Amino acid sequence: MSTGKLLEKPYNQRRIILVTDRVPGPVTSNKPLSRRVIPTLLAIPFGLSGVLASAAIEAYIKARREMRQGGEDLIPISSAEAAQLRFPVGHPRGKVVYIGHPVDPPVYLPLADFHRFLFEHKVAEALRLIRSLGAVTIQVLRVEGWDQTAGIGLAAALPGVQQAGVGVSVADERVGGRSVLSTMRLNPTQSPSVPADLVWLPHEPLWQEVAQARIESGLDSFVIDVRSTEDYGVNASLKALVLKAGLDAGGSFVEHRHTVWRLQGTFS
Repeated sequence: MSTGKLLEKPYNQRRIILVTDRVPGPVTSNKPLSRRVIPTLLAIPFGLSGVLASAAIEAYIKARREMRQGGEDLIPISSAEAAQLRFPVGHPRGKVVYIGHPVDPPVYLPLADFHRFLFEHKVAEALRLIRSLGAVTIQVLRVEGWDQTAGIGLAAALPGVQQAGVGVSVADERVGGRSVLSTMRLNPTQSPSVPADLVWLPHEPLWQEVAQARIESGLDSFVIDVRSTEDYGVNASLKALVLKAGLDAGGSFVEHRHTVWRLQGTFS
């Protein structure tokens, strides 16, 4: 299966992948796997001895069978195909299961960190939108759910921007009963605009309204919420299924939490 064909599939059919060169392309079809494919596979040079190649193929067949019995389809892709996708730094790795980004198809994230990466990306995109619209102050408040102790970071979200209060603890500063995660002061140098490559914006009508009000009506302050309300089927049950299949989550699994962070501030 080519990378292009993979990304054309509906999300639920391309959601879970494994990067492996142990199995050739024809085995990526939806037909049930069986031991009958092994002689053909062994004829392909894997750079392993026949015994090791046989063991690798058996392990792959078992893994995909376990996933299917658990109601999940595991799609194998080669390392050459994976090179056309985008992974976090240090990935992809062997035996690690990756979950597709729901709104940015070329991006795949390790199962263990899926929710953390996804929310961090959404926060960074919201900050980029507000900054591009000409914000001079931005305050990030935790309304509910994850805080920065869960590994969600803001320090790298706006490189080069003067920040104050990054990582302030709940006990140090609160506004209206909500913890302040970051306060930023900026000095815009360009006219308000909306970046063309935002992937969350088309799914966030309230973000769209803030952007339109800023550009068309000179909005001088803003409040937008960044929410994580969907687990996309990435939960403890999927983690258990992956481990049962003899595969790897890619680290310590982070459970989804209903999370809301609020961005508020002023424009120039």
